[in-house]
Amino acid sequence: MAKSNNPRKPLPELSKLEIDVMDVIWELGDCSSAEVIESFAASKRRLAPTTIRTVLANLRKKGYVKPIPTIERGFRLRSNVKRDEVARKTLRGLVSSLFGGSPGQAIIHLLQGEEIDERELERIREMIEAKKRESK
Repeated sequence: MAKSNNPRKPLPELSKLEIDVMDVIWELGDCSSAEVIESFAASKRRLAPTTIRTVLANLRKKGYVKPIPTIERGFRLRSNVKRDEVARKTLRGLVSSLFGGSPGQAIIHLLQGEEIDERELERIREMIEAKKRESK
């Protein structure tokens, strides 16, 4: 999967529904709109095919997906951004708007409000230690 075509121009925010559709595209890889509709219907809430096609058109306009050449009757879609890129951007927006731009406050909120198993806690400890070493 390629990164967005124009790294200088940030992509617009995604709605929750657009993120849900992107999840299906990331899962499928190169796919047709019919495949997205079929997969979405099987794994997510039911939406009209026209709604999903509209969301796909919006994702194309926003630069998140692009059509790719095919010998099939229609065209296939490919994600133009990685899931990780979208996750980081979305998380930065949440941290900025809900936690005054403080990642530490967001982490504290998550640690106080969520059940975290021992394996995840150990992974968090390791990441904190690595970050400390990195900043020295």
